[in-house]
Amino acid sequence: MFSDLWLFLSGFVAAGVNAAAGGGTLLSFPALIAAGLSPIAANATSTVGLLPGMFASTGGYWRELSSPELRKEARLQIVPAALGGVLGAWLLLHLGGRVFARVVPLLLLAASALLAAQPLVARWLGRHRPQQGSVALAMLIALATSTYGGYFGAGQGIIFLAAMGLVTTRPIGEVNALKVLVAMVNSAVAAITFVMVEAWHPTGALDFRAALPLCIGSFAGGWLGARVARRLPAPVLRGFAAGVGVAIGLYLALRR
Repeated sequence: MFSDLWLFLSGFVAAGVNAAAGGGTLLSFPALIAAGLSPIAANATSTVGLLPGMFASTGGYWRELSSPELRKEARLQIVPAALGGVLGAWLLLHLGGRVFARVVPLLLLAASALLAAQPLVARWLGRHRPQQGSVALAMLIALATSTYGGYFGAGQGIIFLAAMGLVTTRPIGEVNALKVLVAMVNSAVAAITFVMVEAWHPTGALDFRAALPLCIGSFAGGWLGARVARRLPAPVLRGFAAGVGVAIGLYLALRR
């Protein structure tokens, strides 16, 4: 009973953090480890358990995503997000995480610093940002961050916000809506991959029992988190995202 409540609360908070900035996996992942799951099982179960929160968060940003301009850009990012989810899930199940674990802390710290400095960098890039090819760069960012998200997921949204800030002039609130959509598609495809692999060839890489309370908590947290994040001023949202990224990067570096 205590374990179920623990996982419910972890899913609630993790989904809220994902809606606002990303990085919620680092909250759900240790909770699943504490519940007795192996690292790979905790990672896959976290992806499945936080998926309802992704859907709820996407619904919370529906007003932004339904605008004609943003809808067009969102459609272009769905395919690379799906491909990245499959590739990332495959990497997790077949290659393990030693090498990637060494890169993650540095990657997150760099992305957080980039996000915090985004206003200064954006001024310089205002005269140098390529007008042609920005769509291709945005699709590449969606593919790269979704591959990372399918593999581990913690900080995917932070990296997406930081990178997209360099190739688009959209307000951070709209970029955050795109981030939530890309993360939802990526997580859905990765979760389906984990479920299918476990159904066809059970290996213990996914714990359905532990995923259930996580799912319930994440749906509630994702719905509430999106509504809170939509009302945050851009500097607050950017600062919060950067702060979460630094915390995740330091945690992973110290854990090693």
